[in-house]
Amino acid sequence: MKEQNKNRLSTITGRYAARQREKAAPDRCAFDAAFVEARERVLRPVFEDFAAELRAAGHEAIVVDDGAKETPSIELVLGIGGAKPKAEGDRVAFVVITRRPTPEVLAYLVVRPPPLDLLRYASPSAITAGEVEQVLIDAIEHIFACHSV
Repeated sequence: MKEQNKNRLSTITGRYAARQREKAAPDRCAFDAAFVEARERVLRPVFEDFAAELRAAGHEAIVVDDGAKETPSIELVLGIGGAKPKAEGDRVAFVVITRRPTPEVLAYLVVRPPPLDLLRYASPSAITAGEVEQVLIDAIEHIFACHSV
C-alpha cells in the first residue's frame, strides 16, 4: 500500500474511533465543562468582537451567558437601530441541548419570522473561531434583512 494511502486510512480510522468515543454515553458534566471551556476560549472572543462592531455602528448588542432554557449557553442579543435588546428579541446563540440520546451543541438564530437551527456539534472541541465568525455574520445579515422589509 502506498504511504499516502496508509496515512489517509490511519486518519479515517482515527476520526471514526474518536466519533465512536464521543457517542458512547458522554458524561453530561464533562460535556458541559467542555462547552464552558470552548465558550470562554473560542465563542466569547468572537461574540464580543461582533458586539463591539455592532455598537460602533449604532446598534445595541450584548453578550449573555446561560440565558437560554438549556444551559450552558452564550447569546448575542441585538437591538437594531439602537433599540434595547429584548428577552424575546433577535439573537444568535450556542447552547448545550439534550434532545437526542447524547448532548450536542446547537447554534441557533431567533428572529421574526421563527427561530432557525443553524448548526449542531457533537463535541464542543469541534467548535472553531472561524465557524463561529461565519455563523454570526450570516445570522446577523439575516436579522438585518428581516428588519429591512
